[in-house]
Amino acid sequence: MTDKLRCILAGAGAFGRELINWARDAEITGSFPTLAGFIDDTHHKLQNSSYNLSSLGSIQAYQPGTNDVFLLGVSDPQGKESIVNLLKSKGAKFINLIHPTAILAKTATIGEGTILCPLSIVSADAIVGSFVTVNSFSGVGHDVLVGDYTTMSSHVDLTGRVHCGRSVFFGTGAKVIPDVSIGDQAIIGAGALVVRTVQSGSTMYTMPAQKLKLIR
Repeated sequence: MTDKLRCILAGAGAFGRELINWARDAEITGSFPTLAGFIDDTHHKLQNSSYNLSSLGSIQAYQPGTNDVFLLGVSDPQGKESIVNLLKSKGAKFINLIHPTAILAKTATIGEGTILCPLSIVSADAIVGSFVTVNSFSGVGHDVLVGDYTTMSSHVDLTGRVHCGRSVFFGTGAKVIPDVSIGDQAIIGAGALVVRTVQSGSTMYTMPAQKLKLIR
């Protein structure tokens, strides 16, 4: 089935370059089609690089073909939604990428265009929406709900029964304790420990590292 699909990477920035690697890992196992090229509004991306992937033009101008499926190479929640809406208005279909080392529980569900990066996990009875990114070493615990377009950076831990809204961004190392709810479009900063409800649109950060003052 995957041999008949023409997979196109939408967005070739930093996260897109990571996805090229993970997609090729999955291709080796036969679970993902060969990348045919990329579209990006900055045409020179990947030029003179070792990625050996051709530019197919801009996201704005590209017209999807019958056998085209798209891999979303963008991590910003608002950017993801904008690109998805544009391409879907032209009839585009998106594909999931589940890295061979990722773990997806048989009782968990994921939506369209969702990406599970290396060594990520989606546990029992979790519900992960569409166009969600679960980056490397991150975990979605049992009975967790993750809304569409949410991005979990690396080493993020959503523990049991967390309810996460739409278009939430988690910085690396963020953790949420059980039964906590996070509203739509919230930003959870790197290293933050969330122990209570986060209102929609809020930005939550932990204390930054400080230089240790030695007492002599």
